[in-house]
Amino acid sequence: MMVRTLAVVAALAFLAGGGRRVVAQQMTRDTTTRAAADSAVRADTGAPVLSPAPDQPRGVDAEVRAALFELASSRPLAALARLDWLRATADSMRPDLVLLTAEAYYRLGMGAQFRLEAARLAAVPGGIKYQSTVDAQLMLDAFRRGDDPTVRTLAAQSPGGDRGLTAFVSGLSAYRAGDFATARTAFATARAAGGVYAPYAQYMDALSAMGGDTTHGAAALDALRPLTSVATGSFGDQVRLTAAEIAFEEQQYQAAAAFAAGVAPSSSVGAQALLTRAWSLYRAGQADSARSVFATFAKNYPSLPQREEARLMSGQVLLESGHTVDAERYFDAMADSVGGDLAALQARSASGLGAAAKALVQAHAAGLLFLDDPRSGKTLALADDVDADAATLLAVFGGSGVPPARAVPDVVSVAQIEARLDSLGPALGADFPRRLVYAPASSPAVLASYTDRAQQLSSADAAVTLAQFRLQEQLDAQVMRIAALEDLQHLTASTRANLATEEQQLTSLQDSLGRVASSLDRSRVRVHTMLATQVAATQTAAAENVRMVDSIRTALGTNASAADAHVLDIEANTASIYQTMADSVAHQIDAIIARQPPFALRDSIMARLARARALHDTTVRVLAADDSVVTRELAAMRSVESDQVRAMRAALATAESARAAAETQMVALVDGELRARAASQLAALQHDKEAADYGSASASFFRVIELGGGAAAPASSAPSSSVTHTPR
Repeated sequence: MMVRTLAVVAALAFLAGGGRRVVAQQMTRDTTTRAAADSAVRADTGAPVLSPAPDQPRGVDAEVRAALFELASSRPLAALARLDWLRATADSMRPDLVLLTAEAYYRLGMGAQFRLEAARLAAVPGGIKYQSTVDAQLMLDAFRRGDDPTVRTLAAQSPGGDRGLTAFVSGLSAYRAGDFATARTAFATARAAGGVYAPYAQYMDALSAMGGDTTHGAAALDALRPLTSVATGSFGDQVRLTAAEIAFEEQQYQAAAAFAAGVAPSSSVGAQALLTRAWSLYRAGQADSARSVFATFAKNYPSLPQREEARLMSGQVLLESGHTVDAERYFDAMADSVGGDLAALQARSASGLGAAAKALVQAHAAGLLFLDDPRSGKTLALADDVDADAATLLAVFGGSGVPPARAVPDVVSVAQIEARLDSLGPALGADFPRRLVYAPASSPAVLASYTDRAQQLSSADAAVTLAQFRLQEQLDAQVMRIAALEDLQHLTASTRANLATEEQQLTSLQDSLGRVASSLDRSRVRVHTMLATQVAATQTAAAENVRMVDSIRTALGTNASAADAHVLDIEANTASIYQTMADSVAHQIDAIIARQPPFALRDSIMARLARARALHDTTVRVLAADDSVVTRELAAMRSVESDQVRAMRAALATAESARAAAETQMVALVDGELRARAASQLAALQHDKEAADYGSASASFFRVIELGGGAAAPASSAPSSSVTHTPR
């Protein structure tokens, strides 16, 4: 009995004390785990990371460099859109912003806007850093517009940019104005600068040496002669042609024919070289060779107005050679051919040339009409971004020297013009008289008007392109916003589907926990009953021990020895202790059971499950509200354009209206010029037909004389007396 009682009391003592320590330890571990988890969450969310302070100057600088990169990558529209935004939000007086804006307009061919920004740069503090380079571009812009006074003014300021190019352009402007001394000085500077323009400067220096005086032709020829043997490509052909023309004027016909023969037939100056060679051979007395070359020219270049000159000279050579029968047939055939061309041109002029003018303008090909005698191949085509290429921009922005140009300028040829006209064939019509393209301008005033209107139309075209780009940017931004909202809508739907699955899991877990809770409640009752029974048994055993000690003590009475009394005291004291312990346990059985892990965790899990359910319900409500907001926003964006898009559409409509007005003015100018040239060419064709008729009559006359034994016809009686040739 004593042994069993001690075992029961020890178990109760463990439940009362040791169990509490277990629960405390578990709670300590849970707390430590949560603290570690909270620390991990803070690390994941980046809360301890310091956020950088806003730095607007550095942000603007980054945007400026992005615009510079876009310009260097040949994306001026994107650069200009970025720069406009920067100038509206940052310091619009920053010199680098003004510079890049001017460069964007320059790249786009918007001359008026470029000149306006260049003027602003001069007034911006710090803009002097870039002024020299912009002055070089202003000089090129003025030269293209034929504004020679502005070119001279800017050249006197020693602009920056490519020194060889600016000096070369300055010399061309002076040469065009007849200031040959200034031109030679500029060309000498261009030659000293080296680069791709140095050979052209040497060539133009030789022409300038003549100074408009043919008495200096021998000196110019001596200056060009060394170049004719070493120069290659299109430049070499230019040199040889010019040498041939000067030799022709110096009456060195054999040398002129030799120089002209050195020009490749496919060269940009092939047509002029062929005609110069034909005349040189004719003047040198090589009639048969001259006739062959004249015939080749007439065959290869049917669109050039000089074709009739070559055809007449072919007949002239036949007549002078005494082939009067052949000459008569030849002149008759030529008269019929020219008569057909005359009738076709008259018919086309009568039906109007407005459609052709509109086709040329809309195809941006009206400039073909105003090239400076493309037959001579002396028109240089410079790139739109000349002196504003990527290397130049980066050098100017970085404060270093501008590198010289590497791309050799293109020389416009008759073949290029023909290819361009071929591409416009359907729009121009098969009966379009191409000779009008090669005819000289009707007057200098028309050429000046074309330059102004071409600038206006180019700027209007660029303004429309820029407006379209900005509109597309806004449309793309709206599409991106719609796509982002759609993605958010899809994400919300996916999240709601996941929440529905989690709700099923929560419900299943609640059901499972409900069953576990019921089982724990039954277990609690069983444990309580068992413990209460054990406590009651311990109390009964302790009371029985006390009664037995009292009974033994009474039975021994005086016979009990000191040892017996001591043992009985120990037993009585032990029974009292067990009685006290049992009474203590009896008063806290429920608390002891509640502290046990199965029952304590059950309450914690139920509380956490309730919080999870509340969080789930809150999330569902928030998602529903967000989905409603997103749906309304999507409906609004899909049905109505934004204010920015409407503003861009209005800007585009304005730009298109301005372009239409500029195009109408250009079409009117081109139409008038085509009609004026048609009238001039009709007169020329009529003259050529009369010359062919005269040649036929002359050949017939001399044939009759020959049959009658008369003398041969003198050269002065031939129709060529009405034909003149000016090589340059």
